[in-house]
Amino acid sequence: MGFALLSRSAGAALVILLQPAVAWSQSLTLREALDTALRNHGAIRAKESRHDAARYDLSHTKQAYLPEVVLSAQQAYGTVNAMHGPLYSPGGPSNASTSAPPLPEQNWNASFGALYSVLVHWNVSTLGRLDRQIELSSRTEDLRRRELELERFRHGVRVSHAYLNLSTAQRLHHIQKENVSRLQVVLETVESHAGSGLSPGVDASFARAELANARSSRLKAHDAELLASKELAVLMGVPFREFQLEPTFHQSTPEATGPAAVTPSHPVLAMHEGQVLQGSQEAQVASAEGRPTLFAFGLLQGRGSGFRNDYGQDPTAFSRSYTDGVGIDRGNYVAGLGLSWNLSALVRGFTREAAREGRTRALHHEQELAAQELAAQARFAEHKFHLATEVSHESRVQQSAAAEGFQQSRARYDSGLGTIVELTQATFAVTRAEVDLELARNGVWQALLLKSAAAGDLNPFLQQVRGARNP
Repeated sequence: MGFALLSRSAGAALVILLQPAVAWSQSLTLREALDTALRNHGAIRAKESRHDAARYDLSHTKQAYLPEVVLSAQQAYGTVNAMHGPLYSPGGPSNASTSAPPLPEQNWNASFGALYSVLVHWNVSTLGRLDRQIELSSRTEDLRRRELELERFRHGVRVSHAYLNLSTAQRLHHIQKENVSRLQVVLETVESHAGSGLSPGVDASFARAELANARSSRLKAHDAELLASKELAVLMGVPFREFQLEPTFHQSTPEATGPAAVTPSHPVLAMHEGQVLQGSQEAQVASAEGRPTLFAFGLLQGRGSGFRNDYGQDPTAFSRSYTDGVGIDRGNYVAGLGLSWNLSALVRGFTREAAREGRTRALHHEQELAAQELAAQARFAEHKFHLATEVSHESRVQQSAAAEGFQQSRARYDSGLGTIVELTQATFAVTRAEVDLELARNGVWQALLLKSAAAGDLNPFLQQVRGARNP
């Protein structure tokens, strides 16, 4: 029967049954479900955190315009033996530095010394390289924002779809309950007729078998409802519970709307556009890597030492006193302009720029493909909505005819003109018609949701929901 379309594995339902079920004190509307899901869901919160990080990265990149100001102070105790000769330190200046004339032999005289300095280094101009890096950080921040909006949009579609599924699952469960009640009345009628000799006893056996089948179908429908509730709870980011939903979706069907139009503002296309813009900016950054840097610098330095200026002639001209060595005895300053140009980066920049441009072209092709897919989805959604509307109309006709046929079959059986087989078939027909009608109504709402998803805007769908709730 139709409700079986919404059922899932028994194992998943068993997990649900082991969890505590807490009913909502009031009806949960679709708008409330969307607001809760957009506030709680982990994927959206992760996108929000990435967007925040991108904004801080942008601020950090802009701070590269500021000059570097380094304060330094050191106090040391050691010897000052030195020798003439060249020296190279692999990997950077890691060797000890001494400042004294070479002595005729090694000695272990040691004293305190100190060095205090203020260094200012400012990249006055990078010839646009830093500007392009800032623009890249801005593009990255914009891309993270677009990804966040796309995740919110997609999650809104998922939550709406799950809400419609749960609403239909609850209605199918209700229909199966009504079918059980209907067959209970039929069984009582058949047993009354069999007891009075108006019908054979086998009719009661048939009626009991149908009632047992209906009860089994009701349990399966409840199982499907529980699973749909679990899926909605997960998407909303709340503990599992049996939700009480608004009756809008089984009391009305939406009206026809204009054709879905795919615009560049569609969240999917906007995200692809953000990727293309970021890729283009990465190529510009790569092309600027080989540009020179104009910088200004200044250094103010003070130095003290426990070794006196005639230590080279008199090995006793030093003091081991801490206070004699850590004061400032000499001062120096340096100021100037400089130009640095990494010629190797100029060569490497060409190949890196070409690679970035290739990736950008690939992103652009993906954007075009996404636009084609969305246009096809919009056309498909339009046809699907019209077909679903026609199916809904035929289902209403079917339900009305099946209900009338059931009443006639029951009257015929009560008067002794009909058989239990006819009555059972009429009961099955009316239940199937009610299930088909609920599925058809759900199909119309799902088709409208698909149209809104193709257009990239859920507002037309939500406006129809509000209009159906407040006619």
